[in-house]
Amino acid sequence: MRIIKFSALWCPSCLIMNSRINKIVGKYNIDIVEYDYDIDEDMVSKYNVESILPVIIFINNDGLEVKRVIGEVSLKELIKIVEGELDE
Repeated sequence: MRIIKFSALWCPSCLIMNSRINKIVGKYNIDIVEYDYDIDEDMVSKYNVESILPVIIFINNDGLEVKRVIGEVSLKELIKIVEGELDE
């Protein structure tokens, strides 16, 4: 599984989610790719990311998007998503 994360320096929710994402990345050995909303405009466009941040996209081993989270969610919710996808 891989996570693609879009965030921005000015985004308070992004700061909150960074620690939550780092916890699941370490625990589940997930690859993460991070993009800055203001700098990586080509990737923002490619993944159809809108102005509500952060956007966290879960990609399965086949390269397909399986879940997209927009804004803040709990660590518990992130774990539920990851464990649900890893079980399949």
